[in-house]
Amino acid sequence: MKLSWKNRFLVLLLLGIALVGMIVFFHSRFKTIESYQLVIKDFKNQQEILVDNTTNSVLMIEGPLGNTEVHIHQGKVWVSSSPCLDKICIHMGKIPDNGGFIACLPNRVIIRALFPDE
Repeated sequence: MKLSWKNRFLVLLLLGIALVGMIVFFHSRFKTIESYQLVIKDFKNQQEILVDNTTNSVLMIEGPLGNTEVHIHQGKVWVSSSPCLDKICIHMGKIPDNGGFIACLPNRVIIRALFPDE
């Protein structure tokens, strides 16, 4: 079966539209974030830190169960140790890869990223 020039054009047009859609999707999905505001709230107070690709530090956040250790390295933020039993906060991954927050509810520590509007 031979395709007419109209059918070939339609197939190429649809493939082009699909390709452009994939490029736009992946570009917006994996666009690097230059900086964002990190809000760390514990059971006593709240602190805000500007995080970018050069930020490197280790924070000890006090909670009712003990200290939660938060690492910030090259724009990524994660919990490396916590006194809670289930360690869910450690397994939540890294900000911004995980969508923007980490919570250790037993130790009353919440870490949230505020990304700039795009």
